[in-house]
Amino acid sequence: MNCTLPLIIGSAIISAGCGAQALSAPSTWNRIVLVELFTSQGCSSCPPADALVRDLPRLGFGRSRVVPLTFHVNYWDDLGWKDPFAMPAFTARQRWYARSNSLHSPDGTAGVEGPYTPQMIVDGTVHFSGARRAVALEEMRRSAARPPGVELAPEVKLEGDCMGLTVLVSPRPQLAQRRDWSLVAGLLATSVRTAVQRGENAGEVLDEAAVVRALSDRIPLSLDAPSRVRIVLCRPRETPWSDLEAAAFVQSESHREIAGDSHRSCEGMISAATSSF
Repeated sequence: MNCTLPLIIGSAIISAGCGAQALSAPSTWNRIVLVELFTSQGCSSCPPADALVRDLPRLGFGRSRVVPLTFHVNYWDDLGWKDPFAMPAFTARQRWYARSNSLHSPDGTAGVEGPYTPQMIVDGTVHFSGARRAVALEEMRRSAARPPGVELAPEVKLEGDCMGLTVLVSPRPQLAQRRDWSLVAGLLATSVRTAVQRGENAGEVLDEAAVVRALSDRIPLSLDAPSRVRIVLCRPRETPWSDLEAAAFVQSESHREIAGDSHRSCEGMISAATSSF
């Protein structure tokens, strides 16, 4: 069966998601922006950042403009509450960012001392607390002004509990060809609700969006010419395809910057759609 899914790539993003009409977003939006949030249900400072991700469509930053990925890290799990969505691979991705010399804060300060929550990263380059709503929206606007470096054309096919995603990645003239680009894809739960019993958020009911449930390896790309890549992702058995989105993006291994991405939402596992930015 076929399915409509989201994809995200390096400095270019392809999106066919839905969202509210832009309320505060700029009229010129050159690319889809990838926003990553590293969070935990055991962290009392995280719910405001999770709420921002949930509110993005209402604020005018829907999936045709911004594709969020919410990664639940597992280093809070021994402090009172085991996050049901946390995975070691997500913690490893955050630490991969922390080892980079390319991340900088909004004021231009280079580097990051180490992983923290809630950490938000926009297009692989700028990081800050995800609770800083005004800063987050401004950084999304700033990133959107840059042109994408790649164009994505995805095809999706569902086979039981797994999804075969084939992406044609075509470089644009402005792409830094000598960068070490990779393709990454993930499955996201559109929304989840959790009643937290213990830890810093004990007694709270948390509503979260774009929660990553599966993530591929980083697959090296050669972008001297268009390149076609196939990725297989399998859904959690308890989550139906209708509650999932798919995202794919192209990212530099050394510089961490995003060249482009795309996004699709599964709708009844019936129709397939592809688009390019």
